[in-house]
Amino acid sequence: MDIAMEDLTGAFVVPPPFNDTSPGDCYLQSLEGVRFKVLRHVLTNSSLYFERLFEDLPPSAPGDLPRLHMDEDAQTLHALLILLYPVHAEVSSISITQTIKLLELRDKYDITETTLMFILTSIVGTNVNGDGIIDDPLGLYCLAWRYGFQPEVQLFSRHLHHIDLNDEALVNKIIRHAGSVKAYIALSDLHRRREAALDNIIEALEPRKHLCSAHSASDTMFFAFISIMKNAARNALLSPRPKVGECDAISFLGLQSEDEIRAVTWCSACYAGADKIKLSSRLQAAIEKYPQEIKIAPGEDTRLDWYP
Repeated sequence: MDIAMEDLTGAFVVPPPFNDTSPGDCYLQSLEGVRFKVLRHVLTNSSLYFERLFEDLPPSAPGDLPRLHMDEDAQTLHALLILLYPVHAEVSSISITQTIKLLELRDKYDITETTLMFILTSIVGTNVNGDGIIDDPLGLYCLAWRYGFQPEVQLFSRHLHHIDLNDEALVNKIIRHAGSVKAYIALSDLHRRREAALDNIIEALEPRKHLCSAHSASDTMFFAFISIMKNAARNALLSPRPKVGECDAISFLGLQSEDEIRAVTWCSACYAGADKIKLSSRLQAAIEKYPQEIKIAPGEDTRLDWYP
């Protein structure tokens, strides 16, 4: 969930305890001009940056609060204040993108390791223990790698089978956010192992045995059909935990599917009379051995790179 709170015009709406009706003796203004009302002593006790910032600031009258201009946008400033204020109940509302920004601002604002680990364990733990679709799995993967959460980074890698590792901008993002080129190498290795293991998935369907004579009469025709089946398998296996129903082996790879991405051209003679229960069992067994997680994991020295 993103912490962004916007009105119908798209402008950021400052929520309590930082809006105009909240207690405060100073305003912090974002790059866009959004004002956050804060209590100086709270921020002074939480960050040396703000202790220095407020050092020479004179006491303020209730109707004439000083306004200090900050370098961050409203969403980032709001996330920072949530971390530094004693309102940790809202930490879970900080997005992955904002968390990565806060990590990059750690030194500037003197954010303590304890504070950072609180938000990291909260966000990572919520997504590890939750059900359904994971919000921003790539961001979570990078965060988990950066801080050496080995079981979690392996889990999140299951949700990244769809990403294009030939995209240079994406690769640079992974390396930058994870803080290590090994985070990219691990995903590249997983993609390579998955591609190599596609033969076992196809073999489980016994195509030599069940393709009709028209589709297996020559090696050229047979391997052309196998290539199509492999492409269908790649798409069918993008799920982090693919499952095959009791009699769904044929449709799983698109042999009888209306899904244009997974559909394979076939005829009624192909797999005619095949034992679909047996084929489904064989396919599920092959899928359970199919690579789903990275093998190269962050080492014990990962966090040392970020905590000198």
